[in-house]
Amino acid sequence: MADSRFPELDPKSFSPEQARLAAELTRGPRGSVRGPYVPLIYSPELADRMRHLGDFIRFEGVLPPKLKEIVIFTVARHWSVEFMFWIHRESAAKLGVGEAQIDALAHGRRPEGFSAQEQAAYEMAQELLRNGRVGDATYQAAGAYFDRRGLIELVNFVGYYTTLAMILNTARIPVPDGAPTLPPVR
Repeated sequence: MADSRFPELDPKSFSPEQARLAAELTRGPRGSVRGPYVPLIYSPELADRMRHLGDFIRFEGVLPPKLKEIVIFTVARHWSVEFMFWIHRESAAKLGVGEAQIDALAHGRRPEGFSAQEQAAYEMAQELLRNGRVGDATYQAAGAYFDRRGLIELVNFVGYYTTLAMILNTARIPVPDGAPTLPPVR
């Protein structure tokens, strides 16, 4: 992969807005300026708005943490975002996403062993990514496990991570040397 199109900025060159954002990112659950925030910091106001939405989407809301990791992998595989897939492997494993499930997702296959709720969310995410909408049967299946708040948070979760995927792919944010890469999808 080519070098990042948005090189990491030297903190000494940060504008006051970039310095404030970097401090917020470092103090928060992300711990540093990394991943999509490497290019986003070039537009600190946009980055800050993304951070606020991301804080809610990723760390709050009604969706269970394990389910969120499954959806992140689903989005990352769909858009072939190696950085996103790589950065979430450890947290997903800690939350109980099995190595065989992670491997299936990496290969673009339907994983086995998900709970009925996780399967319904996975199917809804897949349909959103494939079609840009959700049919009645998929919506009703997910509605058996999520109220309308959960359903709209799930839709937004897929959209938010799709936005991050576009940023990471456009910026060409690499995984560290030696990190596993995504296999080609057949």
